[in-house]
Amino acid sequence: MLFECCAAGLAMGLLVFGGMVLHRLDRAARRKWWRMGLTSAGQQAAIVACPTLLPLVLGVALYEHVPALAIAALALGAAGAFMLDQSVHGFISRESHQRQIEMEHWKVRKPTEQRLAHQAALRSKELDRVQAKSLRRLMDPHFLFNALNGIMHDLMTREWDRAVHHLKAFNRLARHQIQAGHDGWRTMEDEWTTLYDYIELEVRRLDRPIQWDLAPLPAGLTGCHIPALLVQPLVENALWHGLGGTSRKGPGRLSLWAEKSGDGHVSIHVHNTPNSSRTQEPEPVRPDESTPRRRHANDLIRQRLNLLDRSGKSGLRMVTSPHNTQVNLIVPCTSTR
Repeated sequence: MLFECCAAGLAMGLLVFGGMVLHRLDRAARRKWWRMGLTSAGQQAAIVACPTLLPLVLGVALYEHVPALAIAALALGAAGAFMLDQSVHGFISRESHQRQIEMEHWKVRKPTEQRLAHQAALRSKELDRVQAKSLRRLMDPHFLFNALNGIMHDLMTREWDRAVHHLKAFNRLARHQIQAGHDGWRTMEDEWTTLYDYIELEVRRLDRPIQWDLAPLPAGLTGCHIPALLVQPLVENALWHGLGGTSRKGPGRLSLWAEKSGDGHVSIHVHNTPNSSRTQEPEPVRPDESTPRRRHANDLIRQRLNLLDRSGKSGLRMVTSPHNTQVNLIVPCTSTR
């Protein structure tokens, strides 16, 4: 009776030991160990057979009172537990060594990858800056050409006082143009001052009763920096295309205002009505499909925005009807440059 109790106790101990060995691995590690940690199908069969056959063979040996068979079953169980322990221990050692090698490789590779990523970011930023500057330069000659047209118009019509006024305004425009800086950003206050001078010059050239309103900037936006000369082409389009320039007669209205648009962005609105005295209900607005010249200016604006703001929050939206044009320009805004 004593032999049977000892044999049963040893069998239970072997099964508990095997469970403790496997408990050293989590579920994912056990699956990996079963697929990769066992070198042969024989090892898999032995590890499965030992805990399965040990209770069965030992039970038969004890029931039939065959001590030799019981001892053989216990020896088989001990061999299986030893094989299981060695296999799990070897798997854990190999995995730890592999992780250590990978960590050493990462320590060597990380600074290089960080340096390459930093260099790529610098190259991308520089490329964006150069491309944005190039697009801005495409606008600059056209911007100054319009101001010179106003001066030439006054000189040809012998409007000397107006010509002097134009020259003073042109001086301010040129100065603001230079002050825009190499990166092409300026404060909202400077941009608004430039727009005021530009609208004043262009309205004089139109020689029509144009009512225009450049709304004061909200508190907190005067010192906000935005990309320079993005609004001016929209104002030009409103005056010469939306309001009809000199090809139309009668009154018209132009309105500009700005407001915050989420975090780090400003929404600038440019609305024009060719005939402000019309009382008819306007037709539903629709996407703008106007002249190639206007589309070219809008394309330049969108290209600059895509280069200057990768967040996708900036954009230009224009809708028109026969009685008005509504433009909404959303640009990035920073407190400092």
